[in-house]
Amino acid sequence: MLYLMAVPIGNSKDVSLRVLEKLEEVEIILCEDTRKTAKLLSIWGVKNKAKLVSFYDQVEDQKLGQVVNWLKEGKQLALLTDAGSPLISDPGLKLVRKCQKENLEHTSVPGASAVINALILSGLSPTPFCFLGFLTKKKSKRLKLLETYKDIKMTKVIYESPFRLLKLLEDVKKVWGDGKQVVVCREMTKKFEQVIKGKLVDVLSQLESKKIKGEIVVLIA
Repeated sequence: MLYLMAVPIGNSKDVSLRVLEKLEEVEIILCEDTRKTAKLLSIWGVKNKAKLVSFYDQVEDQKLGQVVNWLKEGKQLALLTDAGSPLISDPGLKLVRKCQKENLEHTSVPGASAVINALILSGLSPTPFCFLGFLTKKKSKRLKLLETYKDIKMTKVIYESPFRLLKLLEDVKKVWGDGKQVVVCREMTKKFEQVIKGKLVDVLSQLESKKIKGEIVVLIA
């Protein structure tokens, strides 16, 4: 059985009881980063000495065969990302598809998701919404993608690094105009959580004078 486990997006206390229960039972934990997972296991007081195996986008193809073999042998596995839910701009899609193809048991152990948390905090309409993940770093492709969604009337949710946030907002301004409602959620569930909301031009003005740090989710309506 493969357990696709959601972990907290910032505050380690947001872990679910079911995640803690299953972590005590599994034999192998597939980790986006073994060091970060080991730290979380220590914080949560997990006593089970499961094997930690690196499993991130760049090695997913390479390790897929071994993981499938473990599942066919009847081993209990968990897949954890560094934060939030697997597959949501995180590893696991190819593994889930392989499990479906091979009829291997897999289930979700749900919990935190930065997408949903940001929607809740934003005050923008959550229905309908679309999640665009991390946009490409290539400016021409990014502008083309934004053009595709220009006239779609729904809340768009985008992940972005603090280093590229201003570039993203400038591109949004160029394609969608500066009157759009924008919400920038930063460091959600952490000590310095911040939600900045307003017209795009005003949000840009606020951010241009600040040093931006932390995990970022951008919502645009």
